[in-house]
Amino acid sequence: MEKYDAMSQEELRAKLQELKDLRDEVLEERDMILGQRNVHLSSLLVTKYAKDIEEIEAQIAHVEALIARREG
Repeated sequence: MEKYDAMSQEELRAKLQELKDLRDEVLEERDMILGQRNVHLSSLLVTKYAKDIEEIEAQIAHVEALIARREG
């Protein structure tokens, strides 16, 4: 996540919004895919979505911390 350390405050805010949008898209996709009836879904797919969401949320937390540190 060091790639975010060199970003300006404005770039961080834009990246934060981008990450939140991505998280929302992944959550929506997960709900749509996993909500299907009569379709066999691999447990690996469930694990993949959980891992992806966890990684995105970790990035969001890191960017929010950077923004707060620079403002504070």
